[in-house]
Amino acid sequence: MLEEERKVITGAQADRLPDIATEKASLAGQLSQLEARRDALLTRDGFAKGRPGIEAWLASRPDPKVETGRWNELLELARQARDGNETNGRLINLLLKQNQEALSVLISGGTESIYGADGQPRSQVAGKRSFGTG
Repeated sequence: MLEEERKVITGAQADRLPDIATEKASLAGQLSQLEARRDALLTRDGFAKGRPGIEAWLASRPDPKVETGRWNELLELARQARDGNETNGRLINLLLKQNQEALSVLISGGTESIYGADGQPRSQVAGKRSFGTG
């Protein structure tokens, strides 16, 4: 999902970002539900919620080394997802800043705006020469 988002951001397909954001929100909601379910199961079995409970649960397993290895793999995937999401956020902010700067130039054009309030180019921009006959 994050790789697809990065391709959309860098490929000038910003119109797809709202759909990706919706899908990411849905996935985040699913993760929250799974976290709540996990915490309920930990509590039911006498363990604390969250990381302390998981670590205690892992230590209680018959083969804690294998289970801890799997947990660490999951933590690494979560770290990669967090880092990818932060990178995509920075890219979006950079593109937004560039678009705002470009828009500012188009609107202000120095002392006189290049475009009028109707979005159309002004007929005479300062310093522009007409190459018509006459």
